[in-house]
Amino acid sequence: MKKLILFFLFIPLLTFGQDDELYSSDSFNYKKASGRDLKLYMFKPEKWNSEMNYPSVVFYFGGGLTNRNLDQMEIIAKRFCSEGFVSFIVDYRVKSKESVTAIECISDAQDSFTFIRKNADLFGINENKITAFGYSSGGYLSAALGTLIDKKNNSLSRPNFMILLAMGEPSKYRSFEWLGTKNFNSVSTIYNIDKNTPPSLLFVGESDGLRKYSEEFNNKMVENKNFSELVLFKNKGHSFSMRDKKDKYFNLIFDKSLEFLNNQFLSSN
Repeated sequence: MKKLILFFLFIPLLTFGQDDELYSSDSFNYKKASGRDLKLYMFKPEKWNSEMNYPSVVFYFGGGLTNRNLDQMEIIAKRFCSEGFVSFIVDYRVKSKESVTAIECISDAQDSFTFIRKNADLFGINENKITAFGYSSGGYLSAALGTLIDKKNNSLSRPNFMILLAMGEPSKYRSFEWLGTKNFNSVSTIYNIDKNTPPSLLFVGESDGLRKYSEEFNNKMVENKNFSELVLFKNKGHSFSMRDKKDKYFNLIFDKSLEFLNNQFLSSN
């Protein structure tokens, strides 16, 4: 396990736009819930070929599982495409729109990831190189995919790798009304880490009030002899910008993520 100290520019997170739809070349309905179609948006590399076997990254936006910030991860999703990845942005239900709890959000994350893996041939992706990348509460959902039991989809919803940016751990500080269960351990990503949890890369601000959960997650991963790397951003809080590809701090996160994935691809071959 390595720890890297970096600096990151503070830009508020939850003030970003909450678009109802993204304008990608391809979108797919992965399920119907709460009276509407839930979509995922696909972004492809230039000269994409369905016969190829691209690695892919599935993005889950942040917003406390309360606000929809659908375009929050669009720029970094497209940046991955420029490096030969297929990217997906998942629209999942949120409390402010559909009055759901964390349980329904987790279900949406699991079903969307399963849909992508089941349709790997359609998307031209390698089903063994699918990464979950989440920001804040999206980081929690990505970690949930890699740790929580999915009785419906089993291992189909488990990512091969996880990138967790400013990850929350709501079982530690939210009420059962917000979570949707009184069994807090059942929705705790930290509690459910085991020897099969996928390799993880965690980014968190040194001054983030949620920092301790990323550190706990990382320590538990190491205890279980799983690969995990924690990148700590000095003097930074919870909010980051993933919307400006010209920003040098955006590129620090992207470059470190790309290095992590390329190294994992090599070690898994």
